[in-house]
Amino acid sequence: MATDATQPGSGFRRILGRLTPENFVGRSDDLRALTDLALPAHETRGLIMLAAPAAGVSELLRQAYDRLFRQRGGATPIYFAWSRQDQTTATAVRRFLHTFLTQLVAHRRDDPALVHAPPPLRDLIDLAAPQDYEWIERLIEIFERTRDGQDERALVRLCLSAPHAAAARGARTVLLFDDVQQVEHLRGEAELGAEIAHAAAHAEVPFVLAGLRRRLLDVLNGGQSPHRFESFDTWHVEHLNDAEARTLVERLAFTHNVVVNEETRDLIVQQFAASPFYLSLFVQAAQREASALTSFLDCQQLYVDELFGGRIHRRLNAILEEIAPELSERRALIRLLQELAQSGNNKSPAEAWRKRLDVEPDELFRLLTGLHGHELASFNATYVELSTDTVWRDYLRASYRLQVAAEPRALVVAETLVETLKRAPQTMARHYRRETALGLRDLLARFNYQRVAASLLHADRFARMYRGTDPEEIALGLDAETDLIRLPQIVHVASAASFHPPILQVCDEERCAVAHGFDATPYTDANEIVWLAAEIEAKHEAGRAITEVWCDRLAQLAHSCHFKRVRLLLVASEGFSAEASELMNEREVFSSTRQQLELLTARLSPEQVEEQKAAAPDEFEMVIPMGGDAELIAAHTAEQIARRLEFQPEAINQIKTAVVEACINAAEYSLSPERKIYQRYRLESDKLIITVSSRGVLLPASANAAPTGDETNGRRGWGLKLIRDLMDEVEFERVDDGTRLRMTKYLRR
Repeated sequence: MATDATQPGSGFRRILGRLTPENFVGRSDDLRALTDLALPAHETRGLIMLAAPAAGVSELLRQAYDRLFRQRGGATPIYFAWSRQDQTTATAVRRFLHTFLTQLVAHRRDDPALVHAPPPLRDLIDLAAPQDYEWIERLIEIFERTRDGQDERALVRLCLSAPHAAAARGARTVLLFDDVQQVEHLRGEAELGAEIAHAAAHAEVPFVLAGLRRRLLDVLNGGQSPHRFESFDTWHVEHLNDAEARTLVERLAFTHNVVVNEETRDLIVQQFAASPFYLSLFVQAAQREASALTSFLDCQQLYVDELFGGRIHRRLNAILEEIAPELSERRALIRLLQELAQSGNNKSPAEAWRKRLDVEPDELFRLLTGLHGHELASFNATYVELSTDTVWRDYLRASYRLQVAAEPRALVVAETLVETLKRAPQTMARHYRRETALGLRDLLARFNYQRVAASLLHADRFARMYRGTDPEEIALGLDAETDLIRLPQIVHVASAASFHPPILQVCDEERCAVAHGFDATPYTDANEIVWLAAEIEAKHEAGRAITEVWCDRLAQLAHSCHFKRVRLLLVASEGFSAEASELMNEREVFSSTRQQLELLTARLSPEQVEEQKAAAPDEFEMVIPMGGDAELIAAHTAEQIARRLEFQPEAINQIKTAVVEACINAAEYSLSPERKIYQRYRLESDKLIITVSSRGVLLPASANAAPTGDETNGRRGWGLKLIRDLMDEVEFERVDDGTRLRMTKYLRR
C-alpha cells in the first residue's frame, strides 16, 4: 500500500515544484484529481486539463509529481513538458524516453537527485532495480536500432509506448504531460499531437494531457477525426478566486521576506487578475530587488520595471517571438494590435488584417491562431477582437512606443509609471464595486420554471407588505402568498456587455445581465423570452428619473440586439421611490431591492429546493392505463385525498370532475406509445396540487390561454374550459416528450 510522505513533519522536500506545499494554495481539488490517478482501483484513465494562460497548470503538475513521488509503493509519476526548443519530433520523443526512464529509475530507487542530473541513457541500465534491468535494457536496444533507421513514425510510437512496456513488467506509471500544444511547432513527418492522443487513449496507464485551453484539443485531434477519450475527465484550470489569490500573496510575501499590507496585497491581486503565475513572479521580483510593497507607488514602480525588462517582459516577448519570429513582421503586428487597442472598439475584420500585414492567407491564419491560443486576441475566422487583459495591454503599449514609434525610453517609462499610478485607485474602486454587486447572473441562471411570491419582484408591494417585519415573519408571509409568478427556464446567461459593449460606459459588467430562456413549453418562437436585468447604483431610493433612464437603456439594448420578447428587471439596493414604482408598473417592469433579491436567491438555491421537497407534507403518484374506465379510478383516488384535506363536498366534486376531464383529454388526444397517464397528488396545508401528464400529447396552439367560442375544438375545447372553471389555478405546459397539466385547488375553511 502506498504511503504518503507529504504530511507535516514527514521531511517533505521539493523535487520539481517551484513553490513549497504551504505556498501552493487554491488547487486542492485539482491536486486531488491528479494524485487519485495513481490509485490502483481508480476508474478514470486520465485527465485532459484545459488551462487558461498563466493559470499555473505547470506548477500544479509539478506539485502533483512531488506528492506522488513521495508516496512509496504507489505508481511512478512522470512529468514531461513538451517544448518547441526541441525543434523536431524525433528530438522531442527521444528526450521523452530519456526522461521517462530517468524518472522511473529515480522513483524506484527513491533517489530524487537523478531527476535533476539524468545520466546517459545506457547508464540507466546499471542504475535500474533488479526487476527492471532486463526490460529497460531491451527497450534501450530497440530504441537505438530504431533511432538509427529512417522511420520516424516507428520511433515516435516506440518512445510513446514506454509506459505500456513498463506496466507490462509491473512498473505502473502516471504520465503528466505539460504544454502539449507546443508539439504543433515541431518539424517532422509524424503528427505528434495525434500520436500522443492515440497513445494516451490506448494505454493501460493514466495520462494527463495539459495545455492551453484554446489549442490543446485541436493539437490532439491533429485536424483529423478526433480520438475518443471516453474514460478521460476534462478539467478546467482557471485563475484563482480573489480570496485564494490574497492568501497566496500573503504566504509568498512571508516566505520571501517581502513586506506587504492589505491595500497593496489587494492591488497586486486585481492588477494580475488573480493569476498565480504572475503573483508568484511579482513577489519573487520584489525579493530580488529588496523592495517593500507597502504603497501603490512601490507596487507600480516594480511593475513597470518588470514590464520593461523583467520576467513579465521576457514572457510576453517570448510569446510574440513565437507567433511572429521575423522582426519586421512582429513590429507590424504590434502596430496593428496597438491601433486596435486605441480604436476603442477592440474588434476589426480579419480581412483588414491581411491587407495591413500584407501576408498570405495561410500566414495570417498562423498569426491569428497564435494570438488566439495565448488569449491575446480572439479570432473567429471573420473578426479579431483584442484581449482586455491589463498586463498584455500595458506591454503592448510600451512595445509600440519603443519599437515602432521609437520614442525615448525614459519618456515611455515615466509616462507608463504615471498612468499606472493614476489607474491603481480606479482598479480598486472597480474591485470594490464588483464585491458589492448583487450577482444578477448567478440568480438568473437558477431560473427554471419555479413559482415565487409576486412580492419578490415588485419592490413597492414588498415594502407595503413587509416593511418593518422580522425575517421569520417575512418567510412565513412569502410561503402564504397565493399571487405567484412563474419564472422562465433560463438556458443562457451572460453580461450585457457581451451583447452590447457600449453598456460598459454606464455600468460595470457585473451589474447588467442578459438571460435567454423560455417562459413556457414547448421550445418555440412564441415562448422564447429574454430577461434584461440591471442593478442601479444609488445610495438611497432610486428616483423616477434614473429609473426611466435605465428602462430606456435596456429597451435600447433589446432593440440593438433584435430581442423580440423581453422582460425587464431593475434592482436598487435601497428600493425605489413611489414615482419610480409607478413608472415601472406602467411599463410592466419587475423591480427588487437587495433584500428581495437575497430572499429570492435563497429560495432558488439547490439546498432550499431540496428542503422544500423534503418538507412537502404528502405526495402520491399513480399511473393508470388510457381508455376504459380508468378515469373513474383516478376520480376515486382524488376524492379520498381531498377528503383527507377536509375539502367541502362541493369542492370535492369539482376536483373529481376536473381529474376525469384531464384523463379523458389525455386519452383522446395522446400519441403516447405506452398509453399511460401519470398523476401526482401533492397535499399542502392549504391546497391540493394535481399534476396529470402523458407522453406524446399534442395541445392546440391556444392551450395556454382560456379558449373562446372561436378557439374551442369540439368537446376538447370545452373540457379545457371546464377544468379552468372548476379549479383555482390551471396551467398547461408542453414538456420535451408530452404535456403536463397542473391543477391547484385551495382549501377554504
